[in-house]
Amino acid sequence: MGNVSASQQRFLTDIHRLLSTLLYRDIADPRFNGVSITRMDPSGRQLLTVWVYHNGETDQKACIESLNRMAPHFSHELRRVLCKKFRVPTLQFKWDSNFEKSGDVLQLLRDLERP
Repeated sequence: MGNVSASQQRFLTDIHRLLSTLLYRDIADPRFNGVSITRMDPSGRQLLTVWVYHNGETDQKACIESLNRMAPHFSHELRRVLCKKFRVPTLQFKWDSNFEKSGDVLQLLRDLERP
């Protein structure tokens, strides 16, 4: 997350925790059960890129489109919970293909350990 102050890091941690709860609680579509936030990248005060991953079979494009359509709802809920003390940046969801690749590397390492 680059050069982030301790207070900004706490704020991002709060957003991560609350957003994870909202994803778990507010998405009724079973295709999105198991969607996880892997990381968040702030771009100034205006934009927060939320990287997500699903450990099962899912349509990545449909998942991201749906999450981005629901971003205003998530932002509203975050503002409500954070008591309007902080400006909530615009949320943009993206698929974390790097997380997928890290799983492939772990599997390769496990395969190397086998006799």
